[in-house]
Amino acid sequence: MQNDGNGSRLPFSVSAELEIAMKSETEAIIINSMNLGDADKLVTFLSTERGIQKGIAKNARKSFRRFGAGLESFTVCRLLVHGWEHQELLRIESADIMVQHPAICADLKRAAAGSVMLELVKELVPSGEGNPETFYLLSYLLQLLNAGEDPLVLLRIFEIKLLSLLGYQPKLDHCLSCGKSPNAEALFLGMKGGVLCRNCMVSSGGQHILVSQGTVGFYYQTLRMELGKLSRLKPSASIITELGQVFSAHLFHILGKQLRSVEFLRSVYPF
Repeated sequence: MQNDGNGSRLPFSVSAELEIAMKSETEAIIINSMNLGDADKLVTFLSTERGIQKGIAKNARKSFRRFGAGLESFTVCRLLVHGWEHQELLRIESADIMVQHPAICADLKRAAAGSVMLELVKELVPSGEGNPETFYLLSYLLQLLNAGEDPLVLLRIFEIKLLSLLGYQPKLDHCLSCGKSPNAEALFLGMKGGVLCRNCMVSSGGQHILVSQGTVGFYYQTLRMELGKLSRLKPSASIITELGQVFSAHLFHILGKQLRSVEFLRSVYPF
């Protein structure tokens, strides 16, 4: 019991009330986890309510009952977390598995494409901001990846949708210089985030990436298409290659670095 300052006795302490308020459940997709000390794990995850978050799972490597395989990458789970609202590092009390994707981890190509998806989310999604659209996009694309859809096609679709959701969408439908829609092949400039038409590209310096009309058409078709219909898309290998080059240059300009997972992707795919 605790006195409220007016002589009355409170049924429980203020500290206990705060302790209860600090605990909450959140639906999460595990981005990665790493060993910490002798038994703990440092976990990075995407939540529907707070975007990218990090937490320490105490004794996670010794307590199968509380965590099991719930802290493995690609897992969709319900986490019980403990911490202040704006605290950067939470404490993860337990993990209840909702969906696992064993086929991703069992196949190098799927694992490589999925790893790029996870790293993109980790690098681009802000911490502390709810982003349910990104959560459901990642969740749905991981389901398709686990089900056996083409990994590279799914990765390109994910990049297109994610960059649009987060406001990093490259502009491929009109020339950055004259504003006209290119009638044929255009050149993408990573540092500008858009394309130049043939009439304007001669006077421009810097590294260019050739972008065909087929690639531009697939890009905007994907942007408009609902998630449930994405598996219908069957782009050619050349479109997938061109978009891979575009996004590599675009993301390097945004992040100032190359994604580490891209090296893994290139080790299993002959680009």
